Formats: sequence, structure tokens, C-alpha cells
Amino acid sequence: MKYNLIHITSAGEYKTPLVASQLFDQAQTQSMKQVGYAPSKVQVWILSPFRELFDNKASSKIKSLQQRCPNISIKIIGGIGRLKDFPQVLGAIIARTSLGSTPAIYHCRGELAAQFAVALKKYFPNDRVVLDVRGYWPAEMLYKRGIQMPEHAVGKDIADYNTAVGVLSSIISKVDAVTTVSAELRALLINKINAPEDTTVVPCCVKHISDDRDRVMVRKELGFADGDIVVVYSGTATAYQHLEDLTLPFLYELSKRHKAIRVLIMSPDIDVVKNMLAEYDFSHPVVLKNVPQAEVAKYLSAADAGILLRKPTLVNTVANPVKIAEYLASGLSIIAEEGVGGIPQFAINDQVIIQTTLAEEGSMVKNLIKVDAWLNGGAYKNRNAAREVARKYYDWNTSVDIHRATYSRLLKT
Repeated sequence: MKYNLIHITSAGEYKTPLVASQLFDQAQTQSMKQVGYAPSKVQVWILSPFRELFDNKASSKIKSLQQRCPNISIKIIGGIGRLKDFPQVLGAIIARTSLGSTPAIYHCRGELAAQFAVALKKYFPNDRVVLDVRGYWPAEMLYKRGIQMPEHAVGKDIADYNTAVGVLSSIISKVDAVTTVSAELRALLINKINAPEDTTVVPCCVKHISDDRDRVMVRKELGFADGDIVVVYSGTATAYQHLEDLTLPFLYELSKRHKAIRVLIMSPDIDVVKNMLAEYDFSHPVVLKNVPQAEVAKYLSAADAGILLRKPTLVNTVANPVKIAEYLASGLSIIAEEGVGGIPQFAINDQVIIQTTLAEEGSMVKNLIKVDAWLNGGAYKNRNAAREVARKYYDWNTSVDIHRATYSRLLKT
């Protein structure tokens, strides 16, 4: 059976680098990969305020996304908030009607997008809705309030959390299929939110497995010498990343212990990171870089290992940080805190991922000895081993087949 694939995202998410790589790159791969149960047409619908249809910045962003993903059609489906988002539904009906009678799969990034698709489906009963749960947002909401575990919430916080869980549960009961980003989040959704047993897992992926063609040039640009061991942190400075209380303290102590260590931090929050670094006296200056998302892989290739240290709170144990895929696809082994979600067990070995237990009180010295020995052993130098894990598990060219199996099942082909 032929079908059309419509990815739907809401609010201003389409402007972020994360959505560019996780939604738009995925859609582009779906349009290009014609082997298997491929869609006839691929579109991305952006649910947004109507004014963005006439906003220069929004138009510029859409143009850049269209250049990045030339084989898909990108549409803003606008609505006016004070008019209950009119004419958003009408715009969606027109866009959907233009695709003809061929069934459509609405692949929805998040609950708001799925709610919209479910409402639209009544006009097109042969269409199907897939909810893509990218994180456990009820717990993420509490995290932003400084509450790391739901059981610690009281009063309005626990009431808001329960309301959010109810919203998630309600929309899951209305969609045709659910997919998510980690085995841990899948288990939580099934056991706590009544998601279906056939909920699938597709991790945060990349569209390219890169090589080292730019490595020497970029290392020289950043001021790294041949004997330097470059450990990179790539990401934001938000609280759940634990940059201030885990990553920087560990990197500082590691650099004192292992003199060849150099630190590279790639982040859009450079000013925030600078403030965090003010209390440290690294023997070599920490190299700070804010690079466009399209150049992340090139600059990562200059490093030797990536670092991913987060406390194993609920948010982090069910998450699947995109930096896992980005590090591995650039040939980097990873220093990762035990309990961080999204890491397949087969990848935990000396050549690819070494685990720490820094969240345990008083464990700094033990972990420094472990990582120092790992660095001295040089296992991290097998860059091809990291890339093979990325190719097997974190590559859109492989992972879209999991989604296509779901689409096929829903359309009964």
C-alpha cells in the first residue's frame, strides 16, 4: 500500500538544532531511502502562530531547513491564538487534501502535535497517528523547578506533575502507535502510562557517520598539539546536564592527574560556561567553541573522547542524549556516568564506552584512577569501533526501518 508521511512538530521547536537533526534529518532520510516500505511523499508540518508566515526570521529558518533537506516539503500550519488557533485546522485540511486519497501517517513529535493529528484524523479516517515521545516531560517540568525526582514533589508541584502525566496518558490512549528514544523510557511508558506493548525504540540518531578528514586541521585551529588527549563536552549548560557539579569538577581533577589532557567545550551557552569556569585554574586554558549544528561533527573529530556525566535521576535514566550518537559517529569513545539512558549494553566496553560512578558520594578518586588507567591504556584510540556502534544503532539510514515497520503494521500491508 502506498502512503504519505507527515512529520508534525509544534511551537518554536523547529528553530532548534536538536529538531533539525532529529526531525528534519530523519524526514530527509525517509524521502531519500527508497528501499523497503518507503513513503510516496514526505512532508513536515510546523504548527505555529499565524504571524510566522510573514516573519522574516521564520522564513529564513525555513529556507535553511529546506536547503538542508531538499527532498521534503515543509509547511507552516498557522493559527491565531486569540481565535482558538483558527484557521490552523482548515490549513491542515487543505494541506492534507492536496495529497489525495493515499493514506497518511502523522509522525508526531510530542503530545501537542499528536493531539492535533488525532483531531485531524476524523476528517481522514484512513490516516494513522504515531506519537514520538522524545523524553519524559512531566519529570522534566519538575527538573526545571529544581525537583530531581517526582517523589520529592509536594503541593502544586505534585499536582502539576500528575496533571502532566494524565495528559500524556490520555493522548497515548488515542493514538495508533507509540515510539520513543530509549528502552528505559519505553518500559516507563508501558508500566506507568499504559503505552502499548508494541511501543518501539528508535534512539536519537545522526544522518552521517563522519571521518577524520578534518581532524588535523581542526586540532591545529583549536591549538591542540599531537600529544594532547582532547576530552570534549558538547551540549547546553542546563541543570540536568550537570556540567557545573559533575563534569567540570571531574575534568579539572583529571587534567591535574593526567598532564596530556586538554578540555574542549562546545556549547551555545558559552557565557554561562565561562562563569562556571571562573573558579577553576586548569593547567591549560579550556577551549570554548559555539559552532553551527552542521559543523558539530567536524569539530568533534578533533577530540579523542566525549564526556557525558549526569546524575541518574529519572529524567536522565530514561533520556537518550543526542550527544551519544554525535560522539560515536565522530569516532569518539565516551566517558559516561552509569545509569545514563540510551546507551546499549553491547557498547559498554573499553574501546567504546567506559562508565563512571561519580554520582556516588566520595567516589571521585576511584573514578579518576579508573579513567586515568583507561587513557594510559589507549583503548580510546580505536575510533573505528566507536563509529561501528554508531553505524549499527545510531544511524538514521538504519533506524528509519524500525519506523517503517510500524507504519506497515498500522496500514496492514
